[in-house]
Amino acid sequence: MTSIPAQDQRLLKWLMFSAVSLAFFFLNMATFTSLGVVLFTMEAELHWSVAWAVFSFTFLGFACGLSSPLPGMTMRAWGARPTVCVGAGLLAIGFYLASISHSLLLFYIAMTLLGIGYSFAGNVPSVYLIAGWFQRRAPRMIGAYMMLGAAGAAVGPFIVERIVAQGGWRGHWNAMAWASIAIGLFCFAVIREARVSKTQTEPIRHRHVWRTARSRPFILVALVMSGTMACVTTNAAIGPNHLVKLGDNLEQAALVLSFIGAVATVLKAASGWLCELIKSTTVTAAGLVMQGVGVFIFAIAHSDFLQYLSALVFGVGWGLAYVAATVVLLDHFGRDMGSQLLSIVWFFVSVAGLGPFAAGWIADTYGTFAPVYVIYAIFMVLLAVPVLSLPRPAQSGLAPSRSNDASLTARAKAV
Repeated sequence: MTSIPAQDQRLLKWLMFSAVSLAFFFLNMATFTSLGVVLFTMEAELHWSVAWAVFSFTFLGFACGLSSPLPGMTMRAWGARPTVCVGAGLLAIGFYLASISHSLLLFYIAMTLLGIGYSFAGNVPSVYLIAGWFQRRAPRMIGAYMMLGAAGAAVGPFIVERIVAQGGWRGHWNAMAWASIAIGLFCFAVIREARVSKTQTEPIRHRHVWRTARSRPFILVALVMSGTMACVTTNAAIGPNHLVKLGDNLEQAALVLSFIGAVATVLKAASGWLCELIKSTTVTAAGLVMQGVGVFIFAIAHSDFLQYLSALVFGVGWGLAYVAATVVLLDHFGRDMGSQLLSIVWFFVSVAGLGPFAAGWIADTYGTFAPVYVIYAIFMVLLAVPVLSLPRPAQSGLAPSRSNDASLTARAKAV
């Protein structure tokens, strides 16, 4: 970056940050956290069962997870900007297909394209760009990025409910398609690659990435992210139905889900800051415990007080764990290896897509979603124990690195 004047460097990095943050805001607003609101209307109009309607979350989650190694490959071949723009194009196609859906098959195809688009336009290329442009300030900037993305989750259910109420579910999907195109053009116009020196760039070979993926820190981060996203996607899918069964209307249910996102929005910014003060594993473990407590309360939330209490506790846990787990990867493995491993983490997170379908099957069979929430609560609290026991790395991987493949592998074996 020495060839670029300092003033231009500042402008470039903030334009980049605004573009990837806008994309992440939109992704969270229009996909996982608000899909349950649209499905509530679609399943009634198209006469879909709850289980088969929320099975669309499985396609969305699996596509997002299984395609997550692809952005790492395209970033190496083309760069981060084309990767994000390809994601925006896939989103536009997926939203359009959703708008013309009459059958579950076409809707599942649409959700698959949205999941792949999420991978390409989401946090794999964005974390790589932010870590490259901001370097030592990366944890707090990643936290700010996650916060802005969570803001989309906060306002998404309410905004989508209003759009569907005014223009129907087809009008909603059409609006999202046009928004995807606009965001893709903005990202193409302003995103630039960070010019890092050779001493700050780790030469990464494919085999070393997968070898490092067998390390204990990686496995635990993969479990944390899988559990967190399973909780988030399952609650987004079944939350409206669960709260309606408890006596709420759809508008009230959307407000509760929006409140979860609002709390997570604030905590995601705080999480990045906390990870600069205390161990990122400690922040992650605290987030897991709070998620477990939150979903347990949600299972029995028959009153407005309990619903908002569970939303508050779960939102805090979601915000803490989601950001801190990402920082754990960067702390242990550095910017280049950490961003590559993040894409593999999201590959394993695809298992979270089974959560909504399992929850829908339980509801169709037993008439309640409560057992699913209890299972999630137990899993998250138990997972916090090994995460808390992870040692702090000798040197944070976010510092400028001079490591090579051999040292990266040795660091992974050591932890």
